[in-house]
Amino acid sequence: MEIQIENNVDTILVKLQQNLKTKMEDATMAVRNKSLEVLSGTRSGRTYVIPGTKVTYTASAPGEPPAVQTGRLRQSIATEISNDGMVGKVGTTLDYGQELEQGRSNMAPRPWLKPSFEQSENEVIKIFTADYDL
Repeated sequence: MEIQIENNVDTILVKLQQNLKTKMEDATMAVRNKSLEVLSGTRSGRTYVIPGTKVTYTASAPGEPPAVQTGRLRQSIATEISNDGMVGKVGTTLDYGQELEQGRSNMAPRPWLKPSFEQSENEVIKIFTADYDL
């Protein structure tokens, strides 16, 4: 009679890495989806007529997420996973995305990304604490 003991650490580490990458992808998508939600809806700022049209537009008030005028910001929100799934990013490459988030000398902040992270925190925690398929 013979008993063989095998070390499966390498296999487990590969599966763990795959699980972590999948969870990071799910977490960044959760934040991205929340960003789209945060950028939706009506705002309570000034209402004005868009020049050359009869269309009215209601801007965001200071402290509110920016109002959607063209949809470019919403369309630009992307996710990126790097470092084998250990780092996840959500954001935009549009310069005015950061200006809206932080404000500028002539405009109070219209935060949208930080609230998205804050509002999706419980979902992200749930994603990373769910069982791992090893």
